[in-house]
Amino acid sequence: MKRNKTIRIVLFVLLSLGWIFIITFNLGPFGSLGKLTTYKTGLLSVPLQSDGIQKIHSDQKLDIYVDNVGIPHIYSGTKSAAAYGLGYMHAKDRYFQMEMISRIVQGRLSEFLWAGTLKSDKFWKPYEFEQKSEEILASYKKENPEFYAYLQAYSDGVNAYLDNNENTDPLYKALGATPRKWKTEYSLLFTWYMSYTLTYFDHHIEQQEILEKLPGQEITYFYPLQPKGINTILPSGLIPSSTNLPNIGAHTLGTASVDNSPEESSLFDLGAKLMTKHKFNQGVGSNNWVVNNTRTKSKNNILANDPHLYLTLPEAFYEAHIVTGSFKAYGFTIPGVPVVVSGHNDKISWGITNGEWDLVDRYKLQVKNDSLYLYEGKWIPFQIKNYTIKVKGKADFIEKYRSTVQGKVIKEENGQYYAQHWYAAEKSNSVKAMYEVMKSQNWDGFSTALKDYSYPPQNFAYSDVNNNIGIVCAGELPARNSDYIGQVLDGSKKYTPVKALDAFWSAYNPDKGFLFSANQQPIQNNVYFGAHGSKDDYRAKRIYSVLEGKKDWSVPEIQKMQSDVVDISLNDFKTLLNNYPVKQKYSSIVKELKNWDGNMSGEGNQGLVFEMLRKASLEEAKEFAKTRLQVKQEPSLQNFLKYLNDKKYTLPGGDNKQKIVDAIFERTQETLTQTYGEQWKNVAYKKMSKFNINNMLFIPGLGEKVDNIGGNVNTININSDKFHPVFRAVYEVKDGNIQAHTILAGGQSGLINSVHYKDQIESWSKGQYKKSQFVSNPAKLERIINTIKFN
Repeated sequence: MKRNKTIRIVLFVLLSLGWIFIITFNLGPFGSLGKLTTYKTGLLSVPLQSDGIQKIHSDQKLDIYVDNVGIPHIYSGTKSAAAYGLGYMHAKDRYFQMEMISRIVQGRLSEFLWAGTLKSDKFWKPYEFEQKSEEILASYKKENPEFYAYLQAYSDGVNAYLDNNENTDPLYKALGATPRKWKTEYSLLFTWYMSYTLTYFDHHIEQQEILEKLPGQEITYFYPLQPKGINTILPSGLIPSSTNLPNIGAHTLGTASVDNSPEESSLFDLGAKLMTKHKFNQGVGSNNWVVNNTRTKSKNNILANDPHLYLTLPEAFYEAHIVTGSFKAYGFTIPGVPVVVSGHNDKISWGITNGEWDLVDRYKLQVKNDSLYLYEGKWIPFQIKNYTIKVKGKADFIEKYRSTVQGKVIKEENGQYYAQHWYAAEKSNSVKAMYEVMKSQNWDGFSTALKDYSYPPQNFAYSDVNNNIGIVCAGELPARNSDYIGQVLDGSKKYTPVKALDAFWSAYNPDKGFLFSANQQPIQNNVYFGAHGSKDDYRAKRIYSVLEGKKDWSVPEIQKMQSDVVDISLNDFKTLLNNYPVKQKYSSIVKELKNWDGNMSGEGNQGLVFEMLRKASLEEAKEFAKTRLQVKQEPSLQNFLKYLNDKKYTLPGGDNKQKIVDAIFERTQETLTQTYGEQWKNVAYKKMSKFNINNMLFIPGLGEKVDNIGGNVNTININSDKFHPVFRAVYEVKDGNIQAHTILAGGQSGLINSVHYKDQIESWSKGQYKKSQFVSNPAKLERIINTIKFN
């Protein structure tokens, strides 16, 4: 008895100490877990938003009808009143997200959160985007008063919500903060935020090493700039037979990592987590395609779009519907910006994918005394500017920013200095261009609007009610020298600012009756867009082959295609199996794959085995690059398998390709056994293909687990380590009405206490679409749960 009593006392003490530790554990900017969870001060203390009918006094006259998934249907007499309503709803559902992103781009996150976000502020502050946004807005006020008034009305709507409603976002409460007033120019900041996510690739040191160390034939074979047989976005006119390699010089490169964005170090090191790392040849994805009426059962054009980004809760997009009489729009907006970036009006529809153009230049510097750099034969000092970064609860931090005539100074770990120029950091008219797209009624208006589009470069698929289809590769591409192919430039030579290339890339009503983009090379010509030949194009080939193979598409079949999880890289592996004998001990792997069709569904074992094989091959490609090519950048999986399957070509000195193939299967089997034990043959792919969608602040418990999603990085329904479809949309374009079918990966609301925080995740994971309500008469709307009237 005494012994049992002692055990109970010890357990009680341990549990008490554990509980004390848990509730006092500091969660970065939120303070203790106990403070975060108490009813009086924490997340539970915030009241829920009420539904029903609300009447609000305002200078603007409009009505907003919110349906059962949180989509606002905004009806007004003017475009400005519609913008006001959209601003009101963005603030209602996503203001914390809006403030976070605007502060990130301004380099003012640490004053709002804590010192853990200094890495982010140190990156962003010196670009002076806060000042640039003010200057752009001032130019609109003078030169485009209509658009300026539209932006101003949106800002007024945001602040109307903040002024007239109790703060209902638990995250503000947890931080002990209140929302700041929205300024009109903040809407222009989001262009640079998206440009960072979609254009900030700096692969040039690795590219330089390839160009220096490898002969021309090996560069063309393993790292081609213009590979034959690729499906470009636009019809290609010129297919070069050889690559014009520049004169690189004989200097030696450093060994530091090419990406100088900070590593993740802890759960709440948001400065690192918000600086998502990705290389050019590991792009973020996105699909769009459009088929005309000659290839559909209904004889109506169908346009599909599913952008791929890093998924968080809330995610990047917000669905909305605007009706002002002559001005109607439906689709996906970005909270903070009053334009539809993918959607339709009553005459046209459009969808986006990332252009994935190379918009970064690197310059190698010769530096003396850590303060002077050689430029045109003279040693001149770095330009130095100090930026004050305010930090919550701490003294101001002074960021000493060094730059040259080319751009910001980067000192790599090996001591080598570079200057970097990021073209997308320049001023942009992209928000205004998207406003003009929303108003467009035909191809001429649409394409003309996109001639003014700057950053980030995007591929815009197009369809209209007159059965026309098209695609525009829009954005500003630097007019670099003709011998530029991504190498490091000489920082000692005279620098001349590079203007945008005077060119416009588009296709209209192609003979095949369809167009698509999947972030591949826009066109085969002598223009350098980036190292697209160093990427796998399995996804693009799959889209092309599926579209080409069918002439009677329906909306449900297009929806099914968006969820396609077939990886056609399997064909290259099957060739490998035919070309090389495989040891008996790997026969189980071969048996699983030989009669399989590449369908990476979560059920079944083949997907698991194949994904392990694919990843093992990538690891062997890295080893091959390091030991055989003696460069850091591995060739794409496609080019590596091409080499292994090529019976005519081998590297000088020869290669034991059989040994490489054996190593791939050895690594595959070892990984399978180490991960899943000897019973790996009984494990379904869903054990591997699951992932987590995190809360935007990475708060434990506020994310969502997604199981059995299937697919991988090569499939149309992309499922990679980082990127997934953030929404799926299919627009059937017919005269008199354009019908949208959509799914959002998450929910409309960013409020963790809202029913719309993640209510669409299950539908998204299962590919279950909802039909939009694009009607001119609000009386025809269905499933309305909240009405807001302004008068």
